[in-house]
Amino acid sequence: MRLSPNSLHSHQGSFAMSAKDDRIHPLHKIASRLAALIMLATSFAGLTTHAANAQNDGWAPPTAVYVATTGHVVDKTFLSTWRSYQYLIGSPVTSEQSGRVRLPGVPTKTRTIQYFENVALAATYDDERGDDWNVVALSLGQDQLTSDTTKLKKEKLPDSGTCDGMSSEGCSFFKSTGHTVKLGFKSYWDANMGAQLIGSPLTEEFVARNGWTTQYFERAVLRWKDDEGIVPLELGTLAAKREKLSTKSVSQPDDVPTYDESLFYEPVVATLPEGPGPIQGGYKEVVVSISQEYMWAYEDDVLVMQSYVSTGTAETPEVTTPTGYFSVLTKFPSQTMEGTISGQYYRVPDVPYVMYFDNLGDALHGTYWHNNFGHPMSHGCVNLPMDVAAWMYDWAPVGTPVTVIS
Repeated sequence: MRLSPNSLHSHQGSFAMSAKDDRIHPLHKIASRLAALIMLATSFAGLTTHAANAQNDGWAPPTAVYVATTGHVVDKTFLSTWRSYQYLIGSPVTSEQSGRVRLPGVPTKTRTIQYFENVALAATYDDERGDDWNVVALSLGQDQLTSDTTKLKKEKLPDSGTCDGMSSEGCSFFKSTGHTVKLGFKSYWDANMGAQLIGSPLTEEFVARNGWTTQYFERAVLRWKDDEGIVPLELGTLAAKREKLSTKSVSQPDDVPTYDESLFYEPVVATLPEGPGPIQGGYKEVVVSISQEYMWAYEDDVLVMQSYVSTGTAETPEVTTPTGYFSVLTKFPSQTMEGTISGQYYRVPDVPYVMYFDNLGDALHGTYWHNNFGHPMSHGCVNLPMDVAAWMYDWAPVGTPVTVIS
């Protein structure tokens, strides 16, 4: 914000000040100073940007993660598949182990397996069917169907299904089992590597007595409710318990991070603008760059604060931030700013942490009405983020040099 030169009649200009404007509530000041300390720490962190960029050259995603919710590790054997389809697969409930695995189309042999909440995965990296078949789910759906045979007799399920009258997008018929997968379950099957992780349908979908629309598949059991969406039955948990496998959580290895999907995306480290250093030679000095929309604060030649700012839009001379050598002339904890620029009246109440650096109404001040710092936004003042402004107000006494460069 900026005061029109024609409206100046004292060092306060024509800004209106209410009786409460000369003080800030103590709790607000404490909170602001705390925020400023956080910003100060952040700004110092920004000084290490170039070192961080150098470290980024050797970045690599983790090959194993620790899933804290269940206390187990997923390593490179199943990590990629689990990450891609974890809402179907669920969290790991056992550690990896070896076991004889019988899978259709591949030799029965000892393989690496791991049980998850909804499925159990087996590694088949010697399979010649391609990378999509490097990991498959065990036939826990078939096992569950066998276990539930007596219960399901009450449901009077059809022996087979048909896609008559439905498009291929809405229904698929599996000749091997004589059953279909339709509509929402089909979309889910298609999106979740259905052949390897869900398997062929063993029943048609039906509404179970518990209210869930349910369908049994070779490797999973899918359930749906209107207010829940599709939720797989926890076959992995049930099977691990049935087979008396240890599901006790394990200690997190020192070299294995806790799972967070952000670990798999190379960090983007922004390079902050480099400041010119103090220019006027004062013990404290503020330097603002209009072209970079950035500010640096120096104390005894050391950078102690930096931030993106918003200077004048420069649409007319009245809304252009002046360049040159200045200093903090007056300070006000809060002011209501109003005036007329280019024939338009404006009024912004309770502008915080105001520090005038010239006699034309240009000031450094806090800005609560936008968060678009790094872009010209003001009538000529230097808009600061609120926490930066709070810190600056306490740090810069009257007389502090302010240098504005192009």
